[in-house]
Amino acid sequence: MKNIKKMAEIDEPIDIINADRRPLYDPILEAVLNVWGQKEEQHFIPITGCSMLPLIRSGDIVLVEHGCTGVRLGDIVVFRFKSKLIAHRVLHKYEGNFGPIFITKGDNVLHFDPPISNKEIVGRVLTIKRGVRYMSLDTTIFRVLGYFIAGSTLATAKVYNCGRNLKQRIFGSHSSPFLVHVHQGAHVLFLLIRKIIFFILCKWK
Repeated sequence: MKNIKKMAEIDEPIDIINADRRPLYDPILEAVLNVWGQKEEQHFIPITGCSMLPLIRSGDIVLVEHGCTGVRLGDIVVFRFKSKLIAHRVLHKYEGNFGPIFITKGDNVLHFDPPISNKEIVGRVLTIKRGVRYMSLDTTIFRVLGYFIAGSTLATAKVYNCGRNLKQRIFGSHSSPFLVHVHQGAHVLFLLIRKIIFFILCKWK
């Protein structure tokens, strides 16, 4: 049975960064991750930032299973990015020259993360702890929900890009302010509807 340890057992606590992306200490981070990888353990790690709202809030603690084995579309993973740790959702996965490549994004941000390799993946988030409550993400409903979020996010991005390309073909690079506002409004409305659905399904105290 795999061991589960709390972050408090480490001399220098390290926060996972969601949106703020506050710098971490490289030697400490690498040393901790190397030890974790060798032991193949699960650890509770505190979260800061708001890029995974409404599912994960700043102050929550997540249980991370180390390694990228079994990571699926829609899963939330922790990965290295410029000497920081980020917790975002997997939207797409494909095979690169040196192994699988993952496309990730925060649920509450518009931009996609740069592609990351399997070597940059620290692990998969299994459980969220908020106060005395625990919520497992390794259930059918959350796997389906995660897959829905990943699919709808990619579909939104494709529709947005197609609309932008079509607009440029018809009106050129200088379109009217009215069309720009209509396009942006439709995009925001789609994201709002998806967030409302997501918030209802993921709401817990």
